[in-house]
Amino acid sequence: MSQIARTMPEPKYRSTKKRARQIRHTSEFRHEVREFRQKSNVAKVEVETKKSSFSLASFWPVAAGVLLAGFAPEWHAMAVQAGIWAQRMTFPLSLLAAHREIGIDDRMAVLLPNAALYAQLPLDGLLAMLTLARGRSLKSVFVQLALVHALCAFVLWLIFITGS
Repeated sequence: MSQIARTMPEPKYRSTKKRARQIRHTSEFRHEVREFRQKSNVAKVEVETKKSSFSLASFWPVAAGVLLAGFAPEWHAMAVQAGIWAQRMTFPLSLLAAHREIGIDDRMAVLLPNAALYAQLPLDGLLAMLTLARGRSLKSVFVQLALVHALCAFVLWLIFITGS
């Protein structure tokens, strides 16, 4: 029995060792919390700089649309020569504005397609800007614009089918 007593640790030593471990874990935890707070403060600063970067430079798609709107009549003439589907896919708003089925009178049916012809590219740029502001890629912007134009072409096809 004396041998067993020698190999067993003393109760005081055992309890002291546990306390030392607990203190060490607590200090490690505090150190990790401090590191996390520092990293989160750095992340907050980066987010604040990203929010402040929403300036005039983020309006480049709208500016490009306004610039390209000057070439819209020539592109529209080329789309008319290429065929009805090219016209429906490239300038669907001007075709939609020409239909009296949407509830407009004769004077507006003459004026609205020209206004829509010039307004379509800046509106596409505005949609692109809003999509990019949500953190999407440029590829998803093109896909979204293609889907909007395809949906408008589908609506024009439906109007053509029901009107015949």
